[in-house]
Amino acid sequence: MSLPERTPGALWHALEQSGVLTPTGLQLPEGVEEEELEMIGRMFGAVKHTSSFVLGDLFLYSQQNYGDDFMVHVQEATGLAHQSCENMLSICRRVGPSVRRAPTELSFHTQAVVAPLKPNDQRHWLKLAVEGGWSRQRLRDEIYGKKEVLPAVDANIGEVVRGALAGAKEMMDGWWISRDSYVRLRAAVNDREDGDGDTGRGP
Repeated sequence: MSLPERTPGALWHALEQSGVLTPTGLQLPEGVEEEELEMIGRMFGAVKHTSSFVLGDLFLYSQQNYGDDFMVHVQEATGLAHQSCENMLSICRRVGPSVRRAPTELSFHTQAVVAPLKPNDQRHWLKLAVEGGWSRQRLRDEIYGKKEVLPAVDANIGEVVRGALAGAKEMMDGWWISRDSYVRLRAAVNDREDGDGDTGRGP
């Protein structure tokens, strides 16, 4: 098998046409050279790392030029869950191309943490995250603060809820609450099961 130097799109098409790329896998024949395997790896790696930004921008363009109804049609064409598409759309709307870092530096979901901030603040925090090799949780803690979890009074659920609402921050199409608020809310309603998370979002 010989794959001349080509664009990722043309390479993808060539793999499909030759029958080795299917919806369920990649069945390469004998004799594929190392250089060709690296080329294929770069292509699929780029697709994986950039797909969320690419799709989010696609949805945004569709919405801006053809309206919400057509944008939903494009979302449905991807076969992805509606909420996943909406999250990608919201993040790409708030974190512009000039602010974003390469997905090889920071993942799409890590960059989503800065979505509620102004562009200059987004650049500042993403730069620090790249330089410091921060995880998504570390970036969130540095921006919004890591609070000590205080004991919740089960009988005073109203106070716990008011505290959670007071500290909530708008993110994507919902609301982000701190891990502190999340744990206190669970404790306040006697929900002490395993599987503790770090965020809660509204509708």
